Amino acid sequence: MTTTIIISSALTVLACYAIYLGWATQKRRWAYAGWTGILLSIVTWCLALGVEFGALIGLSLPAIAVWIGIARHAKSEKVKSVIIKPQHIWRWQGKTVVQQVWHILFVLLIQLFAFSVIVVAAMYQLPVSEPKQMATGAILLPLVWGVFAYWYMMSERKVWHVVALVASAAIAGLYLFGVTHG
Repeated sequence: MTTTIIISSALTVLACYAIYLGWATQKRRWAYAGWTGILLSIVTWCLALGVEFGALIGLSLPAIAVWIGIARHAKSEKVKSVIIKPQHIWRWQGKTVVQQVWHILFVLLIQLFAFSVIVVAAMYQLPVSEPKQMATGAILLPLVWGVFAYWYMMSERKVWHVVALVASAAIAGLYLFGVTHG
């Protein structure tokens, strides 16, 4: 176990450094090698500590390592005390405000609820015990929700996301309450 933890730690550090080199030199080979190393390190962390803790540590360490790179490239600058006057007058734009409030409510409430139903339905398909299904769902829910939130916000045609999400959640809900509990 100790050897696997040391190998996992070294692989994580090397993978983060490869991603850094890919960014610094603008070479995709380094970035691809780094991301492959991150995936391998997650697997080795899971082998060393189990799926629950291994996935958590394997996904958390690269995020923490990013701050080392940011601190390395940070430069302190003296802030000038200049008063900046606004260039325009603030005006109420009702349509824009309503659209932004809709996007916030959709992503934070509707999408979270829908993906909770979808992930729970998907976890019932796993051939493992119920506690492992719940742990896997707890790990996957924020990842899936985050990916689809970014996808929704970057998309030009948001209507199709709403339709697909409602349809997927309806199918997952029918499966949950019709098949497993019906």
